Amino acid sequence: MSAQQTVPHWADVLALRPEVRASDGSVGELQMSLHKAVYQTKDVPYRKVNYYGEITEPTPNLVGFFARVARRLGTDDMGTALFHLDQGMGGGKSHALVGLYHMANTPAEFFATELGQTVREEAEQGRVSLDLKSPKVVTLTADNFSPGRPTEVFGPAINLFERFIWALVDGDMDRYKHYVGMGPNKDTIRTALSDAKRPVLVLLDELMDYVLPLSAPAYVETMPDEQAFLSALMDACDDIPRVSFVLVMIRSERDERGYNMAAQDFRQFVADRVVRNGLTIPVNEPQDFSSIIRRRLFQAVTNDLPAQDLGKSYIKAATGPYTTKVFDKLGANRGVAGFPARVEKSYPFHPELMRLVQEEWSLVQGFQEVRSTVAIFARTAMHWVDEHKAGRWAPTLVGVGDIPLTVALEQLLSSGLLMGNDRAVQGWRAVAGTDITSSDKSHGRAVAIDNELRNHGVESRQPAPAVRMATAMMCYSLVGRAQGRRGATKAELLASIFEPSFFGTSEFNAAEEVFNALTAEEGLGALSTDTPTNAPARYSLSIKQNLRMYFTAAKALVQRVEQETLVWNVAQQIAQNSKGPFEQVITIDRPRGEAVELSEIFADVDSNATRLVVLDPRRWTLLNGKDNSSRTEISALFGLGDQALTVDNAASCIVACVNTQQRDHARKRAWEVLAWRHVLQQVSDDAEDDLVQARSKLSAAETKLKDAVLRAYRHYAYLLRVGEELVVEFKRFEDDGKSALHGQAVWDQLVENGRATRRGGLAHEYLAALLQTFDRALTPREVVQAFYKNPAFPLVTSIDEIRRVIFELIEHDWELVDSNGAALSVQSQGQIQINSIAVTLQPRTKTAPQSPSMEDDSFAEEGSETHSGSSSGQGADEGGSGSQQTDPTDVSTPHGPKVYKRYLLELSNRSITSHEKREEIWQLLRELAKTLDPAFFSERDHQLIDLRVTLTTAEGDEGRIVSKGQEIGARVVIEEDDF
Repeated sequence: MSAQQTVPHWADVLALRPEVRASDGSVGELQMSLHKAVYQTKDVPYRKVNYYGEITEPTPNLVGFFARVARRLGTDDMGTALFHLDQGMGGGKSHALVGLYHMANTPAEFFATELGQTVREEAEQGRVSLDLKSPKVVTLTADNFSPGRPTEVFGPAINLFERFIWALVDGDMDRYKHYVGMGPNKDTIRTALSDAKRPVLVLLDELMDYVLPLSAPAYVETMPDEQAFLSALMDACDDIPRVSFVLVMIRSERDERGYNMAAQDFRQFVADRVVRNGLTIPVNEPQDFSSIIRRRLFQAVTNDLPAQDLGKSYIKAATGPYTTKVFDKLGANRGVAGFPARVEKSYPFHPELMRLVQEEWSLVQGFQEVRSTVAIFARTAMHWVDEHKAGRWAPTLVGVGDIPLTVALEQLLSSGLLMGNDRAVQGWRAVAGTDITSSDKSHGRAVAIDNELRNHGVESRQPAPAVRMATAMMCYSLVGRAQGRRGATKAELLASIFEPSFFGTSEFNAAEEVFNALTAEEGLGALSTDTPTNAPARYSLSIKQNLRMYFTAAKALVQRVEQETLVWNVAQQIAQNSKGPFEQVITIDRPRGEAVELSEIFADVDSNATRLVVLDPRRWTLLNGKDNSSRTEISALFGLGDQALTVDNAASCIVACVNTQQRDHARKRAWEVLAWRHVLQQVSDDAEDDLVQARSKLSAAETKLKDAVLRAYRHYAYLLRVGEELVVEFKRFEDDGKSALHGQAVWDQLVENGRATRRGGLAHEYLAALLQTFDRALTPREVVQAFYKNPAFPLVTSIDEIRRVIFELIEHDWELVDSNGAALSVQSQGQIQINSIAVTLQPRTKTAPQSPSMEDDSFAEEGSETHSGSSSGQGADEGGSGSQQTDPTDVSTPHGPKVYKRYLLELSNRSITSHEKREEIWQLLRELAKTLDPAFFSERDHQLIDLRVTLTTAEGDEGRIVSKGQEIGARVVIEEDDF
């Protein structure tokens, strides 16, 4: 049992809050509104003190701030009265104001909560006794009223001073008129605050929302009066005991809307007085995010969380290469050291996800911090809880790659990380859907990679590692990181799919396969790789239209028919440039229609030349399990089968055909070449670096395409005579370095197969044996034609090779005889008229008649060497070479030429397991040995032997047949057998 299995899953320990479940993970009112809570214009749940206490994490900053205000209101301590909250949007300011309102408006209920108890303990340190005495809360929600216009909430008041007085006197019209009549000065405010006879808490929320319309031309003249009031209020609150003033005014550089000059001057005026009279504080810090989020999303638990044990299980699983190649490379406070303690703070979220949010995302000016994080994580938590409850896989800790883009993408993109850039949002939305996963999980490059890895048996102990890793890459790519870099290192990406159920090396290897698939050429389309000199490479997704994105888009434009056409064009080009010893290379295109007859398709194939016939891979392919049609048509090309064509020279035809699986690989390479050609058309001329890189990519892709096409053409076929039958022999190259498109490679293999000869390699004895198989003498023309028509004859490199071997026959025991039976005198190869049908080639008779002079015989070719002589048998001139004549001393009885016969003996798969069967075979071999024994039968006129022996025996029982065979140049093949 793994360590992870002994620790309960977080979804079984933590229960989602009802409002998270009710809103389907949307959480609803994430941004608290002071106006709604105080004036109850909407029934928001946080208007209730108990609910507010349940969802509020008592972080140190928040507790400290509440305690300062409580001490100011509940004691005579004349500490700081003015507090300014200036964090960016989503920083928890409104949340804090709602809490202050509850603390002052209903102190008994507030201090009964966990938060309230913590605040009281903090406020009463130093033996201070806290007594708030039912403070009066003056709530000015400046984002809900405008200058110069009365509202129902604030009666007739139309400026800040009047609204302050109306709220302070609870709408008492007489008292309101009295104080307004005294004017907006410090004395008036002091008097009004003192007359309240109880502590007063003034809350001014979203001041700049009021200042912006105040700076408009219609109201800008009233701006000095508003500034004077605020200055007086800050001074008065500082002077009067048990009065506190909390102001929310976002700094201009943190407000995504920006300010005009008048509004900026107003803000600066107020800010200067805050510096003089008060204190600017944050209500939360980045390190509080995880605890705040956990409090907002999950119900409180009474038992201890299993964070420590879970952290230890991670350490236990992080062994071997995961330690040295991943966690040790992450840097300080990110490896396995101290991991359990970090899990305690972030549970159920992974410490690395919290680190990313707290240390990187929170630095983005537009990021709405807690509010955005809660929105993202609410959807995330809801998704994984549902997956776990349904019995499906869910991460042990929710990490960087576990934000489900299927349900939380919009929350992520609208969080402010992209600074409200609509174009960037659209770009990332497209990248997420194309490169990672669609909303229904059916499409996306990472989804496809997961399917491919699963089909290849890659087991990473999780259902979608590529989607997780790609999601992590996106999260690391959304904003700039330390030192201006972007994206993630390999170690960070490998760590993003690590689980405590891993056992070590095998899972690490699987994770590496996921990484390699995502970052390969056919991986993520928006991938950008940065390789610094002295730092690890970084991998990021980008919405910038880089070459890779151009390439991905271009691939979508390439049609399958274009790929197949390019493969065929490359194959033809290679074959024509590499014909080797073949006299012709003929390429056969796929017919335009299915109704075209085979005789028309192969009309140009038959000729009296050695031909390498290359077939179009768009129609003909072998070894795909459905190649019957191709085999039938290739057989027909050789004149065999049910659809046999009428051909004369099938023996000199070699057919090259593509392998189905390798053809598909070549098609993919063609896809890349065509895509890069599209890219070159799209890249502008002024982008020189991109052009250079695109040309380099295209060149590399073309090289890979050529190699792929060469490997794809593995098959070749030729005609073979087996006994009295003709068959088509289908062969294939097993060596990747050889191709049927290379004429020399095919020819060499045919030589090895005994189906062709090398230049100068055809022996006259071999030709003599072949000629003896005919029942009559052949003319030179017929001999030549036999090499192209008869599969018993080997392929030769040229007709000159045939001329040479005929001459060698004549030099030995053969002769050319004219129609009168007279032997011709041939002194050189050049004298042989190779296409003659007037003479025949036959074994020489010992009493051959006098041959006429070659000079007078029409057999001599023009320009050939001739010798003078007499057709009547007279001697040659002095210094010349006489014609062949019968030796006058030879009185032997003339006899005809020897008759040669070929003896073929075939035993197929004969069992020799019994003693009797072995004895029978031994008797046969003994007779063969006696027949060939040179010591006793040296006068026997043996010419050729074709010996093929297949012995299936136990290893070691073969004796010395291998070494003996190799000594005489035999080709020995040893194969495994499952006999």
